[in-house]
Amino acid sequence: MNPELRELIAELRTDLEADRPATLAWAQINQGAPADEIPAELPRSVRDLLETADGLLAGAFDLPSVAHLDDIQYYIAQMPEFTGVADEPAEWLVFGTLSDEPLLIRRDSGAVWYLPAETTDEWFMRELFLDVAPDLDSFLGYYVFGPGYAEIGAEDRWWAFLGEQGLATPGDEDEDRQPDG
Repeated sequence: MNPELRELIAELRTDLEADRPATLAWAQINQGAPADEIPAELPRSVRDLLETADGLLAGAFDLPSVAHLDDIQYYIAQMPEFTGVADEPAEWLVFGTLSDEPLLIRRDSGAVWYLPAETTDEWFMRELFLDVAPDLDSFLGYYVFGPGYAEIGAEDRWWAFLGEQGLATPGDEDEDRQPDG
């Protein structure tokens, strides 16, 4: 994880903790897990995230702690057939959810994938599976902690918090780093 993202997560955690318990319903960023408690078989980027924040709730995003990561792997078997995910489950990891729908990382490339909500269909009935970010840092920086949240999340309390933090509008560097998706 890049140092700027690690620092941003720490700053946001501090700001959220200052307003507890009011923020707990829509946001919580836990302290990081000890490195020796994080399974070595997880992708490096996921390990880095868990060392920085052992679970986080950010509006529509829920990225579970080490203790609960196995609890969401059932999504792999339920993925639509056209995605091929269920055919090669060892290549994928469900690292979190967006509005109770799976967010996956491809173990070999580190790319983040999801099933965009283009209709009211349930996620497992959708016909589009997108590579939304080339890596987890880009995904977190743009979609979870940045201006891209409104593109795949919702304009909710987390979005308002990002605005209060000056993170809801793209800066020149954000426009250069915006993932294809």
